[in-house]
Amino acid sequence: MPAAVTTTSAATTTTLAPVELAGNPFTLGVASGDPDADGVVLWTRLAPDPLAVGGGMPTDDVPVLWEVSATDDFAEIASGGTELATAGRGHSVHAIAGLEQGEWFYRFRVGQYTSPVGSTRPAPAADTPVAQ
Repeated sequence: MPAAVTTTSAATTTTLAPVELAGNPFTLGVASGDPDADGVVLWTRLAPDPLAVGGGMPTDDVPVLWEVSATDDFAEIASGGTELATAGRGHSVHAIAGLEQGEWFYRFRVGQYTSPVGSTRPAPAADTPVAQ
């Protein structure tokens, strides 16, 4: 099983304070991108009602927990942290996860809500042979 290397925030298992939302804030799903040999960027945007002004979000900043695991059941959290979703950034969250090579699963949590699970891989190292 691969292990996580670094995170932008300290890993946490703390329960987040309840947040008053109009519904599930993860209607736009999750994404990962900008891979390099030792990590990826994880993304989500909180929007219970994506077509409403502000995505249906309050103007308050919202703490968003992100977690990375080697398994899709998240039996063991390898890495994680908390990022702040602000109205000024459309309540979007970007977390930089430093990861070793291999497949990783990630998710975000706000209050009682958990995002869909995404999967990602860092890019191969520059000196790694890649099959055509």
